[in-house]
Amino acid sequence: MLNPKVIQQFKRTVVDEASAMPDLSGRKILMGFWHNWSPESGPGYQGGRFAGMPLTAIPEEYNVVAVAFMKGENIPTFRPYNVSDEEFRRQVGVLNAQQRAVLISLGGADAHIELHAGQEEPLAIEIIRLVETYGFDGLDIDLEQSAITFADNQTVIPAALRMVREYYAKEGKHFIISMAPEFPYLRQTGPYVAYINALDGYYDFVAPQYYNQGGDGVDVEDVGWLKADSDAQKADFLYYLTESLVTGTRTYTRIPHDRFVIGLPSNPDAAATGYVIKAQDAISALERLDTASLPIRGLMTWSVSWDDGVDRNGRRYDWEFVRRYGFLTSGESPGDRPLAPTGLRSPSQTQGSVSLEWNAASGSRPIVRYTVYRNDGRIAEPTTTRYLDTGLTEGSAYRYQVTATDDAGGTSERSGVLTVSTEAGTGPGPGPGDFPPWREDAWYDRGEGIVYDGNRYLCIQEHTSNRFWLPSRADMLWNAQATARR
Repeated sequence: MLNPKVIQQFKRTVVDEASAMPDLSGRKILMGFWHNWSPESGPGYQGGRFAGMPLTAIPEEYNVVAVAFMKGENIPTFRPYNVSDEEFRRQVGVLNAQQRAVLISLGGADAHIELHAGQEEPLAIEIIRLVETYGFDGLDIDLEQSAITFADNQTVIPAALRMVREYYAKEGKHFIISMAPEFPYLRQTGPYVAYINALDGYYDFVAPQYYNQGGDGVDVEDVGWLKADSDAQKADFLYYLTESLVTGTRTYTRIPHDRFVIGLPSNPDAAATGYVIKAQDAISALERLDTASLPIRGLMTWSVSWDDGVDRNGRRYDWEFVRRYGFLTSGESPGDRPLAPTGLRSPSQTQGSVSLEWNAASGSRPIVRYTVYRNDGRIAEPTTTRYLDTGLTEGSAYRYQVTATDDAGGTSERSGVLTVSTEAGTGPGPGPGDFPPWREDAWYDRGEGIVYDGNRYLCIQEHTSNRFWLPSRADMLWNAQATARR
């Protein structure tokens, strides 16, 4: 039994939007993790950087957000890294009002979680305190490596979660319990099976991580060994590993298909391996599972913070994961979206302009507009298949892409990239005052010159500028007081 006097010390009496626990039963899930630390903490696997954002900036298609992480010595805990408790709860309330759930995730790759018999009630009380303080709607178990079996974690954590679930059930609320194990730990003798069994009848869904597992995979009769890091076999790997897990075959433990979510990295920076290059590989795996009468709940990604990050050249990933798979929770299907425009080309260029044309996109509904992107930034929404981009710098290269939008608001993937250079000037080279000022969210090519804080800089690495990579600080991107061109 939980001690009511202890809980009463932090129990909220005022009801607000964060007091709700949204009902996910019967709904498809698109889940993403949110980083509770600064984007400046380190690069991604390919040298990129994830984005910092409030919870309220996460696209609505993500109907489950897992806050990473609850951790620490003794009884693990959580505190927002950059906002007050009150502001964090307000943001959770905004998502709850949109019928989106916010979970606290326990663990993480670098977390040392050590719990011992007798700490079941203190852990449950701390989870309830976090719910009452921040408005969390549930907890995700994300233990990795030695933390899975360390001390008495396998018994203490499930016991505490059962207490919390039963506590909120008495208030008429449903406290969500999920797990995000690495898939090799889900073999029939794997260490995560203890959590699956102990929480049977309690957990809402399991989202195995199909990434960072190198050559591990599944052995399929008449097909062979399907590896997690094989791009050529990706569609079959996603289908057969999921089929094995939801049926309890090929050495894997069983997780019911209606409580199963596939975990994928948002982009190549988010994980060492496992990124799905072709979205259709994941979509076709979902369709094959539907055909086999094994429909799963949806997809999870590490992470929403990476989904809006940038690669090592500063190019935005621009919410690629949610653009690919947001149909799961938006009520659409992949076939409802227009196809990406093709044939993007530039018939002519001047010193200050680039003309663009492309083939008309097609879809199940009429196309009403196109969106033109220059260097990953949106610049125009023409209703025809041509656009003239003006006001450019002579002798400079620009990257273009185009999307199509139909009359129901469905938007295609981006077209292929077209790189075009304006004509070079014929006059004398630029003088000291000829360089434009540095701008945030602008694309810069090697050799391009700018002025920042009264000094001239030459770009030595192409990138999209941001507030963290100021020319005076980012010596890997800019060379100070160098001869430059416009």
